[in-house]
Amino acid sequence: MTSSNPEAVSAALTEILSEDMNVDIRRVTRESRLIDDVGLDSVAFAVGMVAIEDKLGVALSEEDLLSCDTVGDLEAAILAKVPAGQPNS
Repeated sequence: MTSSNPEAVSAALTEILSEDMNVDIRRVTRESRLIDDVGLDSVAFAVGMVAIEDKLGVALSEEDLLSCDTVGDLEAAILAKVPAGQPNS
């Protein structure tokens, strides 16, 4: 799935956090800080990078991830990497 639709990216990211990274999404908002609030560590970031690429077709670099402080920042980084004009799916 490659989509420039923010709602689709948000839904996919929620699924990745929940299913691939075992995060209790009931306590996660767009303002949740990835490390301090969500509790992600370097292993979780690595798992997340692979899952994002597999499910969204977006390859994030380590620098991209390090620049993300919140879940909303991560969504924005994914959306910035989605090629323009991709059909929504």
